[in-house]
Amino acid sequence: MPVELDPVKSAQKRSDYNGIYRLEDLTRLSEAVLSDSGQVDVMLKCTYDEQKLPVMLINAVTDVDVTCERCGQPMPLHIELAATFTPKTMRLEEDLVPSNYAIVEVNDYGLVDLRALIEDELMLEIPLVPKHEVENCAIKEQDMVWGELDKAAYEKPSNPFDVLKSLKNPK
Repeated sequence: MPVELDPVKSAQKRSDYNGIYRLEDLTRLSEAVLSDSGQVDVMLKCTYDEQKLPVMLINAVTDVDVTCERCGQPMPLHIELAATFTPKTMRLEEDLVPSNYAIVEVNDYGLVDLRALIEDELMLEIPLVPKHEVENCAIKEQDMVWGELDKAAYEKPSNPFDVLKSLKNPK
């Protein structure tokens, strides 16, 4: 897969790309998961839509391991990305861009950092708090606490200034 891409020229050529990125090359994503071994399978189609906007149709799939926040054990996670992007050009009227499109910035040469774009989007697909399904988790449902506090939490805390009162009024 290319690292950078000119989306306008690629749309003019109706370019299609099928390839991979290695997880070890996606440094931010590999830091968010347990292992950097593996790959991201990417399908990219560049074309024009009905409004004559250049678009990049991206599909990416990967399997990674993350830490379950409930039990602390490794957990497999299947990540799928399907998104449509259009480059931000000087002629682009953002109000006319369909709501299901994401606008992507281009650099001074009109190129999109495709690898960074896909990495960002995959990272957004990782749950904020990844957890096993309850039946697959090492912490069983009977061991889980659902908002119950111990009795000490309900007791009225002692006033720290009570010590000063006893010094002021000796018995």
